[in-house]
Amino acid sequence: MNFNNYDFVSFDIFDTLLSRKIARPKDLFSLIQANLSYDNKYVAWPELVDNFSVIREKAEEKARKNKVELYGGEPEILISDIYDQVRERVPALPSNIIDILIALEIEMEKAVLFKSSAAETIFDQARAAGCKIIVISDMYLPSKVLRELLENSGYKDLDDVAIFSSGEEGVSKHSGKLYPRVREKLGLTGKRWLHIGDNKHSDIEMAKCHSIDGLHADWSQYDGGVSRHWQIKDVIGESINLSVTNIQAKQFFADDPLTEIGFKIFGPLMLGYTSWIYATAKKLNVEKLLFLARDAHLIRDIFLNFYNKDRQFDYQYVYLSRASTYKMGMTDWPMHRIWHLFGGKNRKSIKSILSVIGLNAENHLSDIHDVGFPDENYVPSHRERDRVHWLINKLFTHALLQNKKCRDEFSDYFREAVGDYKSVALVDIGWMGNIQSVFSRALGDVWADKKISGLYLATFEGAKDNKSYYNDMKGWLTNYGEPRSHHDLILSGGVELLEFAMADNTGSTKGYEKINGKTQPVKEIVGDEELEYLKKAQLLQKGILSFFEYVSSILAVVPAEAMSSRLLSEPFFTLVSEPSSHQLDVLVGITHSEAAGANSGRIALAKKLNLKDRLLQGNKYYEMFEQSYWKEGYRRINRKKFWKKYI
Repeated sequence: MNFNNYDFVSFDIFDTLLSRKIARPKDLFSLIQANLSYDNKYVAWPELVDNFSVIREKAEEKARKNKVELYGGEPEILISDIYDQVRERVPALPSNIIDILIALEIEMEKAVLFKSSAAETIFDQARAAGCKIIVISDMYLPSKVLRELLENSGYKDLDDVAIFSSGEEGVSKHSGKLYPRVREKLGLTGKRWLHIGDNKHSDIEMAKCHSIDGLHADWSQYDGGVSRHWQIKDVIGESINLSVTNIQAKQFFADDPLTEIGFKIFGPLMLGYTSWIYATAKKLNVEKLLFLARDAHLIRDIFLNFYNKDRQFDYQYVYLSRASTYKMGMTDWPMHRIWHLFGGKNRKSIKSILSVIGLNAENHLSDIHDVGFPDENYVPSHRERDRVHWLINKLFTHALLQNKKCRDEFSDYFREAVGDYKSVALVDIGWMGNIQSVFSRALGDVWADKKISGLYLATFEGAKDNKSYYNDMKGWLTNYGEPRSHHDLILSGGVELLEFAMADNTGSTKGYEKINGKTQPVKEIVGDEELEYLKKAQLLQKGILSFFEYVSSILAVVPAEAMSSRLLSEPFFTLVSEPSSHQLDVLVGITHSEAAGANSGRIALAKKLNLKDRLLQGNKYYEMFEQSYWKEGYRRINRKKFWKKYI
């Protein structure tokens, strides 16, 4: 665009100079309602709190109708006219509350609006060419407030920019009458004028009717439709899910496929989960949060940077793993619960299995031979699981004694983490609650005086075995395996995708050692294969952190309780159950290791077969299906119609 051809360049504001971080403009009212719902100053007006979004929408409709009926002309109004109608609907509202509500709406607009990078480039080019800049908006906000919104979003030096609001002028771009009003007020007769905006009727066709050139702003996209939800936090969750898929959100994340998945899928998921952590910890009167290495590293960073700025909760990053806690936290021996010590798709040797509970297999060769295994290096088949179970049960006294020895030596690490606090919550990715169970037991007698909670991304049905009055645990995605549909998807590839998203390069905790009389964690050395995995995880996490920068302005003004809708997990469950061809290309090669405390022996989430095995789908196909972590990913990359693309 050659701006030297123009004397004046005018811009629309909304969806042109500025875009919103919500799917629909009226979703702003849901954010306001969420704010009202958690603010005690509005308890005297339950009708307003419970129905603000609808009241606000209807008030605007009534104000526009009244304007035409009473004065004729166009239905152009100001925000004060709208809130006059709000007060008509809730007569008990005092004037000062009306003023507060208007200020809150403006504050919320500032929170959701951001400067379009595409518009900024054109804006700067027009200025550099010496064009006089004008801003024209069909909006109920006065020009003074519109200037505030632009400046708050990053547009600088606007003192010489004329701003026109249809609400103040009483005429609109939509009718075309605002253009000659601007021309008259600024004396633009005979001047060359270009107008830029997103609405083809108001900004292009109507401008053309008044001999003004038009440039269509196609860098914003909104197609949110009508919300299918009625709970306010679900409307907000749905709105955020949709907003990140709009083209204008691309300016917030790097052009990388893993980073994009992190931004659009795992970002909303983590928003819901960390908001839930904050709200639940407040409700439970938790005093200290223990973020468990290594899956909670990213969770900790997000929580500290975006939720715990006022340090309402004390916190600590604690080095724990299955490998480290199983060696000291076993105080009893429930036979039905020890299958997890050696289960999974990745087969392990007898030596590796016994090391999980702190036993040296070489010291128990007679027991190994007694159950029918040749030596400690033997790798049992899945059909030999019962024999492994038998072996472990034969050795339970040795395991408990070894656990007591480790507990006596290293439990100070656990007790120091809990400190003098009475209510402590563990934060981790979750699943069965085994780590929390052995952590609590490792505290010894101190446990009796503590309330230990677990705030997990998900808990499965088996976690009920670890729950007690003093050892409570909750899950956000699934709570003790419910809802079942989500539980089944998590077990069909979701676990591995989530652990990939949370992976950290500090290394798994293998155990503990004494250094100068103080217990310190011993961390696994990260191998080359693991490093490659972690590099990919960091790209995805880059997208997650970019997403939190995207929503940070909203988090600053909307209560966390209202940002915890499970709808924010819908993009993730869609990824697990209906991955696109693009997502498959990026993710199926990701590897996973399920061994406690070991990141070697990694296998792909879903292995792609040769064309013959894909077309015939015989024993090899079904055998590999059973071994695959990501079931739908496997089905899709090994489809018979190999040319088919999934969108």
